Amino acid sequence: MILLLRVFLIGLIFYLIFRSFLQFAGNGDKTAGSRKKAEKGKHISKDTGEYIDYEETDK
Repeated sequence: MILLLRVFLIGLIFYLIFRSFLQFAGNGDKTAGSRKKAEKGKHISKDTGEYIDYEETDK
């Protein structure tokens, strides 16, 4: 019984490590493409208003 539990836990650890490597390898191309899409699609609505950068002055 303990041997079965040990084999299951070791298998689970290998599965999680292998899955994380696959996700890391697969996400490299997707994030670059989604960044380009996000940059092209960025726009500020006319309802938002104008951004004003204030500077502090000494009085």
